[in-house]
Formats: sequence, structure tokens, C-alpha cells
Amino acid sequence: MAEADDNKIPQSRSAASPKRSTESGLDAASAPSSAEREAPSEAPQVAGATDRPADDEKKAAPAKAAAAPSDPSDDLKPSEQIVRALRPYLTTALVFTTIVNLLFLVSPLYMLQVYDRVLTSGSIETLIVLSAIAVFLLLIYIAADGGRRRTFTRAGQLLGEKVDGLTLRRGLTNAQATNSETLTAVGHLAKIQGLLLQSTLAPILDLPFTLLFLAILFAINPILGSIGLGGAVLLLVLALVSDRISRKSVEDAQKRDQRAQNHLSHLVRQRAAIVSMGMSDRAIGRWQTLRRSAVDGNVESTGAATYLASSTRSLRQILQIAILGAGAALAVGGVETPGTIIAGSIIMGRALAPIDQTVALWRQVLLGRKSWQELKSWIDNSHDLPASFERDEVTAMPRPTPKLTLEEFAVGIPGAKQPLLPQVSVDFDRGEIIALLGPSGSGKTSLLQSLAGAWPAHHGTARLGGRDIATWDPRDRGRFIGYLPQHVELLSGTVFENISRFAPCDVDKVYSAAKTVGAHDMILTLAEGYDTMIGEGGIHLSAGQRQAVGLARAMFGDPALLLLDEPTAHLDAQLAANLMARFAQQARHPKTDRPLTAIIATHDVRLINAADKVMIIQNRQVAVMPREQYLRRVSDLRREHAAPKDAVGGTTGTAPARLSASPSEDLGQ
Repeated sequence: MAEADDNKIPQSRSAASPKRSTESGLDAASAPSSAEREAPSEAPQVAGATDRPADDEKKAAPAKAAAAPSDPSDDLKPSEQIVRALRPYLTTALVFTTIVNLLFLVSPLYMLQVYDRVLTSGSIETLIVLSAIAVFLLLIYIAADGGRRRTFTRAGQLLGEKVDGLTLRRGLTNAQATNSETLTAVGHLAKIQGLLLQSTLAPILDLPFTLLFLAILFAINPILGSIGLGGAVLLLVLALVSDRISRKSVEDAQKRDQRAQNHLSHLVRQRAAIVSMGMSDRAIGRWQTLRRSAVDGNVESTGAATYLASSTRSLRQILQIAILGAGAALAVGGVETPGTIIAGSIIMGRALAPIDQTVALWRQVLLGRKSWQELKSWIDNSHDLPASFERDEVTAMPRPTPKLTLEEFAVGIPGAKQPLLPQVSVDFDRGEIIALLGPSGSGKTSLLQSLAGAWPAHHGTARLGGRDIATWDPRDRGRFIGYLPQHVELLSGTVFENISRFAPCDVDKVYSAAKTVGAHDMILTLAEGYDTMIGEGGIHLSAGQRQAVGLARAMFGDPALLLLDEPTAHLDAQLAANLMARFAQQARHPKTDRPLTAIIATHDVRLINAADKVMIIQNRQVAVMPREQYLRRVSDLRREHAAPKDAVGGTTGTAPARLSASPSEDLGQ
């Protein structure tokens, strides 16, 4: 076997992971001592436990409670916590908006003074002073407007920092969430971020100041104020009509577009089958039909909105003409000065601009509001989240004793009323290897997924080292449970990163995991060894190579429970032999200082021979027995099948319908 100093092997990686478990880190330093590992497994191990005596713990508890009061934010829903986190930014944006709108009066007031004072008095000194003051205030206006845009941008960044992890975690940890629902939720987040990053909400914050500018118009002259008020009412009516017409069509267009995107993602994933079976034309035609439907929906939703937006722009031009004409008439009649014409026109334009801009952006606002409602429902129903979504670290639990206990444990499809498998109560001792047998569709994969935490248990609990696996932090599950799915999928990255689960770690841990399953030599034959890129932008591994890397990934770290679904399905003879040798060694030395318990779904006789016990799932029944008892029953069945046939072609023996006796008999042994 190649040594670690081979020139294809990376020479350095980041330091070992810290003692506190983080989102991506693994912790080997927090493992208990040998004495702790030998402690009775019936006592559940508590994450973050210390060696302090029980009496000291009781005395210290009140002090801890007084020193660390509960965070009120822990009682809030994730969406409420997000709003609380964004509130300071929105408040700051409102302050900047107030400054921007007040300083917008600089230009009309400057023109009013120039026309009414400078031109009549001919004073250059007055003009210079007024100009200097106006320029100074406009510089403040520029800074305030830039600050508002920057505040919206930072709010959008913060939203992504707080929510993107929640959004994806919801899709990963909730077994009822489909791939399309997860992608849709990420799309909702992108739409909301876009509204903030592009300062689309700025006109909405400007809307209340329309009343201020209309009041100033009334103060200048009631006729000018009436024109501005009438124009504002007409624009608001158009906005309400736009909302009523667009809302349903916008939602329908969004659903059509999502269906087209989901279908496209399915086509891309199945492209090999589509091309090989000559389905390209039909698949493309179906996608084009969905895409045309989505485009038609967008055209329908934007058509009325575009017409109304054009109407509002035309109405604003008419109102500008009306106020200029009214101002001119008042000036000719001697009621107002010429400066009033210019000032009134500018102020009315500013009063109506937020309404006009809001109407133009109304479709985006509707999409953003709908996206927030959907995203809020998505993250508030999240499963497997910490008490506070801002809490990035939890105390790493020590390595559990690898004793697996199932207590009335039943497995079912998430959301289904009836379980796939009946309730099972059984103990598996530390260091045992259990072969999981059964026909296709019997529920072997479902059982492994439930034990791994990918599916919630339909009923009952599964305890490892005395602690309910369902209550573990996901990062602890990753540290102490190794899982190989039936269909291995690797993420885009290097082989090293995939084995280490993208966690910073010492290279020896990765090499050890690969050598344990016999994948080390195979990896060294790749173009760049452990640094070979796979997935997008890299090479595509064969099924056997993916299986080997997936096995190394499952063995990475210090797993106490190993769950393997058909581990030899795609392995060549050499890799399969290496894996057999690993489990044979485990069978010979089950009580090592770092034992692990393994449950292996398999049809491979070699793995069955290496097992300590056999767990059979058949006809919605579960039976557990020692390997020797199972092999005797198989031998008896074969003898019955091989019995001589009688004259009519029947057999003298009767083959039973299933391989094992009733589950109750087996579990009782």
C-alpha cells in the first residue's frame, strides 16, 4: 500500500478541529478517556458534562441560572428573530429617508429665493451666499442618499447571512421537504434580497413624505395644493387598480415558471437516460410547452401593469403642465411671484414621484411580499434547528458508547399515518456487526435513514450510548454516525474534501479513513490523488470509485455507529476484499478501545459471514437472531428445497413462505 509521503498526497492541511463543534468542524479532541469509555452505557452521556461531583453541580445550578438568564429571542420564531435583526437597519434607512426628503426642498427654495430676491435686488453677494448654502446642503443630501442605499445593501447582506443557512437546513433536515420546495425557498430568499440590495423599497419609504410636500403646496397656494392632491389621488387609484389586476396573474406566473424550472432540473439530472433511450425530442418538447406557459403567464402579468405604468407617467406630465399653467395664471394676476411657478412644479413632482415609482415597481413588490410569506412559513416550520438561529456553536458531546438500543422503534414515510415497519425493541451490544437482510422494498433503506437522522422515527426511540439520537445536534450526529446511502452522490470539490466532509482536519484522518476501506491506493491512481476535483469542473468518478469514496467518508472521524446500505454493490473484487477484511478484523476484536457498532444492509454472503447478528425484514415483520442460527435456518431451507420430488412433480417437503420464524420468537431469544 502506498505510503503517506507519496508525491501525489497533499503535504499540509489546516489544523485539527477545535474543541467546540461548529457547523463544519469535527471534534476528535473531546473524546472521553479510556475509563470513561468503559463506564456503563446505561447512564446517558450529557453533552458538555464535566467531572464536577453531583453535589457541586446542585450548588452551582442556581448560580448559573442567575448568571445566565434565558435569552428572550429564544422564544421568538425564526422569522420574528430575522425581523428583529433587520429592524435597526430599517430604522436607519428611515432616518436617512427623512433627511433626503427634507433636503430635497433645497432646490425649490433656492429657485424661489433667486427669482424673488436676487433677480429683483440684483445682489451678487446674496446669490453667492444662497448658492454656497444650497451646495453645502446638497452635499449632505448626496451623503444621506448614499447612506440609505448602503443601509439597504447591508440589510440584504445580513438577510442572506441569517437566512440562507436556515433555508437550506430546512430542506436538508425535514424529510418531507422535496427538492423543488427547497429550491423554491432559496429562490424566494433571492427575490427578497434583490429588493433590498437594489433599494427597491426606497420609494415605499418616501410615500409618507408625499403628505409633507402636498402640505407645502397648500401653504404656497391652495390652488396648487389642490392640483397636487388631485393628482396624488388619481395615481393612488391607478396603483390600487394595478394591484387588483396584477396580484393573481403574478402568483400564477410565478407558479408556472417554477414548474418549468423544476422540470428542467429533472431533465438535466436524467440526461444520460434521456439520450440513451431516444427521449430527447419528447423531453425537450415537454419542457418547451411548460416554458411557453410560463412566458405567457409573465406576459399576462406584465401587460396590464405596463399599461398602467405608462398611464401614470402620462398623468404626471399632464399634472406638470397643469401646475405650471396655474402658477403662470397666478403670476399674471399678481397673486403669486414667478418663483412660485418653478418651486410649485418641483415640489409637486417630488410629491408624486414616490407614487409613480411604487406603481412602476408594484409587480416586484408583490413578488417580494409573496416570497416573504412563503419563506416565513418555510423557516418557521423548520425542524432540527437550535433554540436560537443566531447560535452557531454548541458544546460538543463526548463519544458515545457504541451500544444501540431500539425502544418500540417504528419506521415510516414522513407524514404517513401507517408505519412501514412495526415497532421493534432490541439491543445491539458495543462492537457488534449486524447484517440487515430483506427483499427489495422491504424497508431496509428506510430503517437506516431513520437511524441516521435523515428520517424522523414514526414511533419510539433509538438510543446510542443511552442517548436518544433524535435529540442530538446534527453536528454531533455527523461526528459519531457514519452513513453510506444506497446511491452515493459526491459534492463538487476534491476527493480530500468529500472524505473529510468539507471540514478542516488533519490529513492523517482522511488517509486513515481511506485506508480502512481500502480506497487509498485507488485514490492515488487518480490524476491528482486526493486533490482530484470531482463533480462540476472536475472528473466524473465511476460507480465503484464513488462507492469507495463514500465508504471512506462514512468511516471518517471517529464513528461509534456505522450504517451502510449495500456497501459492496459497485466495488471491484479487491475493494470488496479489503472491506471484508476490515469487518473480519472487527469481528475478531469487537472490544477494542475504539469499538463501533455497524448495521449493514446487504445481500453479500461474505458480509453476512462477518456479522455477529442478522436482522431480517420481510412481510412487514422484523426478526433478529445470531448469525449461526440464521445460517442453520438457511441450510434447513435449502435441504427442504432439495428434497426429492414425488411422481406428480410435487415435493415431499414444504418450503416456508419466509426465511425466519416469527419476529416475536426471534426477538425473545
